[in-house]
Amino acid sequence: MTITSRIRPILGYRTLPTTTLLVLIYIIALISIFVSDQLASIPHQGSKKLKWLNLDLARWDLEHIAARPHPYNSHANDAVRDYIHSRLKDMADGRDYVHIDNDLKSNTSWASPTFSVYFEGTNLLVKIDGTGDSDEAVLFSAHYDSVSTAPGATDDGMGVTTLLQLIEYFASNRTEKTAIFNINNGEEDWLNGAHAFWQHPWSNLTTTFVNLEGAAAGGRPMLFRSTSLQPIQGYYTAPRTARVRSPHGNVLSSDAFARGVIRSGTDFSVYAGSDRHGPNFENPPVRMEGLDIAFYKGRSRYHTKWDSPSFTDGGELSLWAMIEVARGVGSGLLSQKPQTKEAPSRAGVYFDLFKSVMVSFRLKSLLTFNVVALVVGPIVLALLYVLAAVIGAGDTPPPVPPKRPAQQSGNGASASNRPPARTFGSSDGQDDASFWSKLGTKRVLIRIWQHSSFWVALVVTTVVQGLLVWGYVALNPFIIYTHPYSVLLSAFTLAYLTVVLTLKLAFPSSPIKHATISREKEKTTILLHVHFLAWVALLFATVLIAKARVGGVYVITAWQRRAPRRSGSGSSSSDSDDDRRHGQHRGDERTPLLASSTAASNGHAGNKDGDEGGAIGWWIVQVLLSVPLFLALLGQIALMLLDSMSQTLTDGSSAATVYVATAFVAVFLVLPIAPYSPKLHQGLTYLAITVFAITTTYLWVVFPFTHDDPFKVFFQQRVKLNPDTVFLHSNTNTTTSLSAPKVTTLLTASPVFLHSVIPYLPSSRGKDLNCTQDVRRAGLLTCEWDSGARLVPYPGGKDPWGWWPGSSSSSTWLKADVTRTSWASAKITIQGRNTRNCRLYFDSPEQSGVKVVRYTVEGGSRGMQPGYPVDQEHGATEVRLWSRTWDRTFVVDVDWEPTRLARGDNGEEEDGTLSGKIACEWAEYESGMVDNGSFRGEEKAKIPAFEEVLTFLPEWAAVTKAADGLVEAWVPFSV
Repeated sequence: MTITSRIRPILGYRTLPTTTLLVLIYIIALISIFVSDQLASIPHQGSKKLKWLNLDLARWDLEHIAARPHPYNSHANDAVRDYIHSRLKDMADGRDYVHIDNDLKSNTSWASPTFSVYFEGTNLLVKIDGTGDSDEAVLFSAHYDSVSTAPGATDDGMGVTTLLQLIEYFASNRTEKTAIFNINNGEEDWLNGAHAFWQHPWSNLTTTFVNLEGAAAGGRPMLFRSTSLQPIQGYYTAPRTARVRSPHGNVLSSDAFARGVIRSGTDFSVYAGSDRHGPNFENPPVRMEGLDIAFYKGRSRYHTKWDSPSFTDGGELSLWAMIEVARGVGSGLLSQKPQTKEAPSRAGVYFDLFKSVMVSFRLKSLLTFNVVALVVGPIVLALLYVLAAVIGAGDTPPPVPPKRPAQQSGNGASASNRPPARTFGSSDGQDDASFWSKLGTKRVLIRIWQHSSFWVALVVTTVVQGLLVWGYVALNPFIIYTHPYSVLLSAFTLAYLTVVLTLKLAFPSSPIKHATISREKEKTTILLHVHFLAWVALLFATVLIAKARVGGVYVITAWQRRAPRRSGSGSSSSDSDDDRRHGQHRGDERTPLLASSTAASNGHAGNKDGDEGGAIGWWIVQVLLSVPLFLALLGQIALMLLDSMSQTLTDGSSAATVYVATAFVAVFLVLPIAPYSPKLHQGLTYLAITVFAITTTYLWVVFPFTHDDPFKVFFQQRVKLNPDTVFLHSNTNTTTSLSAPKVTTLLTASPVFLHSVIPYLPSSRGKDLNCTQDVRRAGLLTCEWDSGARLVPYPGGKDPWGWWPGSSSSSTWLKADVTRTSWASAKITIQGRNTRNCRLYFDSPEQSGVKVVRYTVEGGSRGMQPGYPVDQEHGATEVRLWSRTWDRTFVVDVDWEPTRLARGDNGEEEDGTLSGKIACEWAEYESGMVDNGSFRGEEKAKIPAFEEVLTFLPEWAAVTKAADGLVEAWVPFSV
């Protein structure tokens, strides 16, 4: 027995070695991805990494900040602000280079394409002077307000707690550059605190920013977005003791934000200026370079009561992870050399490898590499095709020898060994020609089938995956919400079955003696088509980079780059050895029959023990080149996509989109093993069938929500007021038949389960439900019903209009006045009780005949913030008013332009009428103000309908806010 024959069962391209190696690669990659995704441990006491940090104090801060809901429009918000301010004063005490600005002056007006805002800021800012001469500063930002339905532990209590630790850290360990901290207020009401920052003088110093956010319920924070490649260098330039040990980020999240796939917003867009609009900002340049770092796992608890310190994923490990990342990146940015003002913003590609290192490079470099690969690719494909043809040429089996004629008795031995004499006119030659013609046609058809089998497998896989997606969407669309990894496993096993079985059908097992050559030809043939698919995918990816600046397609480049391009000299050498050993050659009419018989018998003896042949060595290199790296990159992307997208369905995201993305990833996870599929053990097929059947059946029938991953519903209560009790004058041209306020409860959620949730609420039983599609959240349904007298909300606070006739402490919500000041302008006065948030809604130009083109608020700064003008084409349809003081009287001057001329009662043409609604918002409720101490007795705000939802919702559901106010009281107006 030769050495080759001994090592072939272990290293040869055979079923058992091939299956073992591929299974091991997949298992190791899977374990590595999940293990690296776990939160890192906290360094031991005395570690240099904890120098100038105090995690015990950080936990204490978080417990105070996230003790209860504290939205901007709440007294709890004031209490949190006072606590943070006291902590800042303690840290600045005795340090003349640490400056605190309790900003109660900055206010701003700005507009988005859908609404307009007037905001009075209450930000807390800190400036730590740098030791150098650089005039550049780095901004660190987080918001201390929460939504009204959540204590805000991760959104954004951990971010604020991290900033408090960083202030102490950089105050004790000063850097060359100046560090500025914006602990802002009003982010949850659509990024108002960041807009107020631009009104502050310190905004002129900052050139780079780090924004800390929480879009989920903890876990490992990731680099959500980056304006360019430049701020990512902070991961590399930090001092060694402060460097981030476990960086996590992927450019795919930035691509998703840029294209509206993620329905969320952070202060990043305001600091970077990416949301600016108007005539001068069609393609706005970057306003300030920076990073967006946020939590993203556990979105089902986002903005609900479960976003509290006790229910945060990872607990103090998550807090430490945020502190470590912010400290490391911030130290790196503060250590960077000053950037030239003219330096261009370079788009970048970034991703982490097993949370160990952050990889980043220019997007332009990726584009250049792809273009080169696209040119070289066809040349390589041609070489592959030639190589496949050469291998195929040597794979012609020896011809089948003609059967010996039956022996005739009495002819002797010599006669029996002599071939039959051919006579003139014999048909044997014609029969041989017909036989070889049929054999040639069959071989051509087999070759065509084998070359098309990969594409057939791809089409079959696509169709079957489409059917699987349809099955999930039709039978149990929310199951990925709770079991995302199981859904991926289901799609993966199905993709494995369709790809492998189709290719096995094209390349069936063969026991013949030249199987080594046949298997090499199979592998080379499939590799040829896999490489062509990778080239097509790379072409598509290159177009996305060039046209849409999408960086997440780097994984396609890695796949195309690592795809093997030849079968290798090792296999060819082995094949030649086998040929020589088996003595394969073409026979002819002069070939001795004895020699052919001997060769055949030797071949039979060589295969009687199941010997598959098998090239030694090179196929292992091919597997290691083509599978592990692509599998690691794609596996990490799959984990991130499932963790970030699976629980967006209750926000209105399309279930089909999420399942299609999962199926797409599953198919590409299988493709690396396609060239080796004919050599995979049959036991894997049986295992895949079993796993797919059990997993899919379970996922189609199990209930999709749990206590840990609840179904999310959005709440608001509306109070329609009688104009006679609101307006100070009767010139608003508004009449109503209301004698008492009309109070309705609204729940918004996915229509699939909303009708299952509503019956749990006692106030809804026996009521007429009015259900319509939600105008702000596509894909969600809003149902409303009469709240009933028992669930009427109460604004709380003292009645500021006790002098008003007919006013009572239980009936007054707001007072307003509307006065026309010219033919196209009016003055609107509004004051809400125990609130600092009111709104003006204007009817659409199609309905009213006018469009609002300007507004100014008395006492506010004049003009709109640059880059955020009122849409002059459609006008302002909503103006949100925010005050830093309670019970403030807003005086708003409004100018409009007519869009059409209407006819009055006398038949004459006249300008259109300004009409709409005046409203105020409330966000405080009794259970959310426990131990607040701000009010006593009747002065405490109450929202009984929201308390009912908190009490009676099933354990598998959770409630969040539908708008800035849990209660909105409104009255129509016309002038």
